[in-house]
Amino acid sequence: MRFLLHTALAAGLGFCLGLSGCGGSDTSADPTLADTTEGRVRGQIAEELVSFLGIPYAAQPVGTLRWAPTAAPPMHTETQEAARMGASCPQTGPGADAVTDEACLYLNIWKPADAAPGAKLPVLVFMHGGAFVIGSGAQADLREISKRHVVTVSFNYRLGALGFLANTALSASNQDGSLGNFALMDAIGALQWIKRNIEAFGGDAGNVTLWGLSAGATQTFSLLQSPKARGLFHRAMMQSGGGAEYSNLSAEAATAVGDAAVTALGCGAAADQAGCLRAVPVSAILAAQGPGKWRPTVDGSVLTKVPLRAFAEGDFNRVPVMIGGVYDEGTLFSDPNMSAAVYPFALHSLAPAGSDTTRIDAAYALSRFSSPGQAFARATGDAMYACGNSIQRTTLSAWVPVYGWELTDPVMSFPEQSSGYYYGSSHGMDAMYWAGGVEGLRNYPYLDAPVADKVTNAPALAQRKALSAQMQEHLVNFVRSGDPNGEQGSASLDWPRFAGSGEQHLMHFTLPESRVANGEFETTHHCEIWPAI
Repeated sequence: MRFLLHTALAAGLGFCLGLSGCGGSDTSADPTLADTTEGRVRGQIAEELVSFLGIPYAAQPVGTLRWAPTAAPPMHTETQEAARMGASCPQTGPGADAVTDEACLYLNIWKPADAAPGAKLPVLVFMHGGAFVIGSGAQADLREISKRHVVTVSFNYRLGALGFLANTALSASNQDGSLGNFALMDAIGALQWIKRNIEAFGGDAGNVTLWGLSAGATQTFSLLQSPKARGLFHRAMMQSGGGAEYSNLSAEAATAVGDAAVTALGCGAAADQAGCLRAVPVSAILAAQGPGKWRPTVDGSVLTKVPLRAFAEGDFNRVPVMIGGVYDEGTLFSDPNMSAAVYPFALHSLAPAGSDTTRIDAAYALSRFSSPGQAFARATGDAMYACGNSIQRTTLSAWVPVYGWELTDPVMSFPEQSSGYYYGSSHGMDAMYWAGGVEGLRNYPYLDAPVADKVTNAPALAQRKALSAQMQEHLVNFVRSGDPNGEQGSASLDWPRFAGSGEQHLMHFTLPESRVANGEFETTHHCEIWPAI
């Protein structure tokens, strides 16, 4: 997904002398300086915010550190200029970032200029999406959130085969019990760096919220379960993570995917598989990985159980959560030109083998939709995202405070001319609203021409900016306290907890006015026919 910042820039490092002094300047007097455990960094000030871009949070995963657990970054004795985002992790395909490098484990921080070290501001950490194979920390612009007195952070993590390759030889070489899960270990490494250093940027290491989008949300669900992430974050927001296809792999399934990739890379018969793999050019890895099912693996070390099962047992890192998404989750994943002949087979592929598809056929009858592609998009969004999110909300609500939402733009989701395929309030679009970037709707690639002006003319855009401000208010309240209503219900609209069966309260962010409903979401998305898959 691409919303506001599309291309990460290559890292630019400059130096000045003196780790502790750097010319004798005092970090409490100069908001552009911060002392980390690895050395001093210098950011840039603009619009009452200071940005620190491209800080290495780990040793770069190259050479013998390729397909190795995330390691601590090296020390530096000269001030590091943190002026540009580091390169994105290697990726290819539609939507891939242009500037990539295997040395990619960088994070970015934004803070209010008046936030001195020790100010103890709440911290929001964004984990990007991209189907586990594309994307970077540049995916969302977090500056508007930081203007609300929040320290914000984004980071890169390894992608595709480089981030998830499950291989027994690599596991034996690493000697830590992990299998695949390099991307998850990167996230843990970033959170550990934040815990060590964020107070130097005015943040509170004891008040960290992790916000995951799409694949980042799936990984956030995994981090909720991971014992290695315990104590590293204190609230979690999962945006469009869902379930079904975005589930975790067993060790056996992940190893099968990995073995196929190892063979394709010519290392299947190597006496030293780990050494062979670490010598393969990155371009060959990207070419061989294909669209493989790269996912977090239940390896018994980083991830000890399937998250949903662990949630049912109360075996997870218990923190308040927000879980939600958009009305039209499936439109980016359907073929607009799908034929009526193919449609039944595509629809039935969403259900587990052996399922009675009678109710599915009735709920998604072609007569209800403008095209087969639109019908499949609705079914995909319901099965893979909406109802997966509902199940996660229900399971977690037995143990922790849960708040659910859905964003619907009625002009986009219910166009007056619906004879053709339309994208509606599509997957990840609510990131614009949470981050305060609805101006991006002017350039949104999935905004259909017939409704573009109705969404982006001045009065319409002002209305959407007001909705964004309301959503940001709730988000910042949650970041501060774990409750989107804020202290003593200070939010403009009360947002009740999702408390399970009979109390499936959901915030419907929409126009002209947002509202709360109980159980409407589950009925609208036919969650009674989609099991936890």
